[in-house]
Amino acid sequence: MHQAPRTIGISTAWNALRHESGKKMVRELLDLGFDVLELDVHVTSGMIEEVLEIVKRGQVRICSLHNYCPLPAGIKREDAARNVLPLSSTDETERAAAVAQTRQTIEWAARLQASAVVLHLGLVPMETRQREALRLIGAGSREQARPMIVEDLMERAALRRPYMESLMLSMQELCSHAEAAGVKLGLETRYYYSEIPSLDEFQMVFKQVPSPALGYWHDTGHAHAVATLGIADEEDFLKKYADRLIGVHLHDAVGGSDHRALGSGEIDFTKTLQYVRPDTELVLEIHSQTSERELVNSREKALRLLADCEKGE
Repeated sequence: MHQAPRTIGISTAWNALRHESGKKMVRELLDLGFDVLELDVHVTSGMIEEVLEIVKRGQVRICSLHNYCPLPAGIKREDAARNVLPLSSTDETERAAAVAQTRQTIEWAARLQASAVVLHLGLVPMETRQREALRLIGAGSREQARPMIVEDLMERAALRRPYMESLMLSMQELCSHAEAAGVKLGLETRYYYSEIPSLDEFQMVFKQVPSPALGYWHDTGHAHAVATLGIADEEDFLKKYADRLIGVHLHDAVGGSDHRALGSGEIDFTKTLQYVRPDTELVLEIHSQTSERELVNSREKALRLLADCEKGE
């Protein structure tokens, strides 16, 4: 393994919804010792303008933006994390709006000197039984859950083609813009199996859109959910796409319950951290119910694990 990075960033997913002011949002995180941030989907246009001023003063580094950022007009902040404006939409008006909004996120990333934009690529619109399957697995009834998952995945496979085609068109349009801006596009591991991309669909995107701007962004909690469902092992994503790894969202999980403080769940983070490179961005993506102490402890735990990985080179 190469030398691990020395800083752990934090996503504003932890505190953005508590603030209307970008200055106050950033100050809260700086006071906890975080000076590397990922701006999440709840950051408004007014907030991001304030963050830009803080960046210009050299007080904080923005490592990444999570698409869409800033929040698009007409979308409520509490709805921003849902699959709004999917890049895979077969409605051309909606798809074009998704591309335009993503271009704006890329432009903001360049202004903020962020290295990457984290992308959700869309979904195959369908009703799934994933939540029920996770509930059954958590209750020890994996055999009862398995047929649900298999049937859902078969339906997804039968429906996916037009959405994959729309996605490829969107990515072709976005990659030239990202290349010109000097910004990487991190395709993120997904939580719901109706979402795109699945384990193998990452490779489909990389093959059909051969752009140096495209990379892989690993999400530990999402990979754990996929593993809990028995669809793929957590390390399968990293084994397959380690050469494209540009960033990692670090959070713990118990079954399908994720975005927890590190050490409060079932994930063995050493299996993830062995794949990181010196330029891999590491970002805690822990949600608001986590206390300040748990947040700081998560950072310290991640740094200890990084040091242990270095010693094991």
